[in-house]
Parts: sequence; structure tokens; C-alpha cells
Amino acid sequence: MSALTAQQAAAMARGVYVLRTQTLNQAAARHDRLGSEDLFHAESRFEGLSGGLYVCKVRSGFGYIAEGTGQRKGEVLIATRGTDVLVDWLTNGTIGVERGPGGELVHAGFHHTWKSFASEIGQFLRGRNPTEIHCVGHSLGGALATLSADHLSSIGAGKVRLYTFGSPRVGTAAFARGLDARLGRENVYRTFHCADPVPMIPLFPFFHVSAASAGYQLGNGARGLISFDAHKMHASYVPGVADLSWSALRNRDLSTDHKMNVQLWLEQASAGSSGIVMGSTWALAMICKALTWLLGKASLLVLTGVSAGLTASLTVLDYLAMLLARGAQLSAEISVYLQTIVLAIFRFLGRRTVAGAALTVDFIRWVLGLLYQSLAIAAHRALAVLG
Repeated sequence: MSALTAQQAAAMARGVYVLRTQTLNQAAARHDRLGSEDLFHAESRFEGLSGGLYVCKVRSGFGYIAEGTGQRKGEVLIATRGTDVLVDWLTNGTIGVERGPGGELVHAGFHHTWKSFASEIGQFLRGRNPTEIHCVGHSLGGALATLSADHLSSIGAGKVRLYTFGSPRVGTAAFARGLDARLGRENVYRTFHCADPVPMIPLFPFFHVSAASAGYQLGNGARGLISFDAHKMHASYVPGVADLSWSALRNRDLSTDHKMNVQLWLEQASAGSSGIVMGSTWALAMICKALTWLLGKASLLVLTGVSAGLTASLTVLDYLAMLLARGAQLSAEISVYLQTIVLAIFRFLGRRTVAGAALTVDFIRWVLGLLYQSLAIAAHRALAVLG
């Protein structure tokens, strides 16, 4: 069978939110639509835990599983919702990593939430042999759908397709590549709005799936400012996909700013001609690209890979600071580029630059912490306007 259309996937990603506090029967009695009624019959609602890794846990409805009807008979839909309460999974400076369903490193907070309902998915699929499994979600729900796709593809449960809207990054580069290999990049439909802050986090070493595709971008305002409304399904993603097909969404003539060569941008930023504006989505995208590029150069110089240094006692932020500081010590080129990125971060944040600061681990960690905190606040505010 074919993939869900962009409109169908968007309707499902939006509709699943009604099950946060309602059962399937209650939602039906209120005539609340899940967005999947014409294609799938909802069979099972599942609950999960969100909040901190070990404290402040809140149990609520996180989604449902449905069996295909008509032409979709034999297929399964798993829809997961995002969060409309402010929870700890956005504190990116202190996030941890752990082995995900497929064995690669993933965001610990996302993984803990996914594990709280994973057994219910397993129970539903026991004894079934679906031809295709569609995993759909928005925001945190997109991250959870990604982990479901990782698990189901790793155990060979059937052909898996993944559809996300405004999803944060879930795992390391190895995770993204592994999921690409099992699903096939043509079966990953990652839709994001260029002004939505949630898909911008967490930063390196986390990567979006598909690793081999830029995804489906909505919005032409690449040089505009971060918008909290851009994260909403009903105000941004549903009207954004409109009546367009996936191929039409991919082939639209959007801004080419995000394709700018990283080294060229760094040279322009060093000369003060990069046009960095406080809160600019384009500036943030280029800073993130430049950090990822430079961290790649530093890790090749210092270690064989980033993942090897992540431990339970060392946060991602600690490790990135150590890696960059060591790379700057060993390479004059890395030092110059890193100084340029630091200046760009200050301009993006609207802060006064710190002249002549040494590129120590503590200083780099402080600067990266400012950037992470800024993005976390923006993402929190985006979540606050959901619904």
C-alpha cells in the first residue's frame, strides 16, 4: 500500500491530542475526531509517563493503536501525542543518553517516556502480522513515534513508515543512520517549520531522521525570527501542508539560505558581514551547522567519535566543551573557527561579546549553555501556546 498523504498524517498528528485526558469511548461520545476514522479503527489507547527522568512523573494518555480498514486492511497505525505541559525533557544542557530500542544512543528523557508505554504496543502486535506500520506524531510525539519506528523496524515487525511534525532530534548520528538503513529514507516524512524552535533541539551530537534528507520544510521566512505559533499543528502544520503531496512539499522553491557553505558563512561572520540578527532562525541554523561541522573536525582530531566519551557522569554539554577546547588547543584553524562561532552565538543572543576570553572548557561550556538555555526557553514557550 502507499504512504499516508501529508494531509492524512497531519490530521492524525493533531487528532491524537484529544486522548490525553479522555478514553476512546469518551472521545467518541463527544464526537472528537482522531483524524484517522476513514482509514483506521482505533482499538487501544495507551498511557505513558512524562516529566523528569526520576521525579515529577505524570501519567496521561499518549496515543492509540488502530487497525486498518478498507484498502488499509492489514495495516496498523500508532499515533503519539506531543506535550502540552512544561516538562523536563527540554533541559538540553543536562540531558543524558542511553541505548535506544535499536541499540544506538538516544535522548534519555524521550526514551524513558517511550518505555513507559512500549509494552502496550508489543501486546497489541502479538499474534498480528501487519503488512505496514505507520508511526505518526507531533512535537514530543514525533520523537516517540521515531523510537517506536526504531523498535519495530529492529525486530522486523513489518514495513515501517515514519511521519513527524515539529519533532526534536532523538538520537546520535549512528542512530539516525541505522534507522535510515532499516526504514529506507523514502519512508521517513519529517515535516518542520523553519521558524519552529522545537525541531532545533537538542543540538549536536543529536541528528534528525532521516540523516540523508533535509525533510519537508514549511515556511519561507528563513531570515525571519523564531515563532512560537509555528509549532502549533492547527495554526502551522495543518495549513502548511494544505493540499500538497509529499513530492510537491519537497520540491517547492524555498529559500536557499540554509544551503550556504559553512566555511563561507564562518568567513563572513568573522569579517562581520554575515548579517546575524538577534533571534534569527537563519542565524541559529547556521550556528548549529557550524557547530556540527567544527565538532566533526575536532572529533576526528581528538577522538574517533563523540559517542565514546558520553558516560553517566558526563553530560552532553560537558563533553562538547571538552572536545572543542581540546580541538582548539591542537589546531589553530579550529581555534579561529570556534572564536567566530562564539561571537556569532553572542550576536544571536543579543549579548555583549566577551573580548579576549580564553577558549577554556569552562568558558566554552558557559557559552554553549547560554545557547542551549535560550533554545530551551523558546521551545518551552512554543509548547505553552499549544492547544
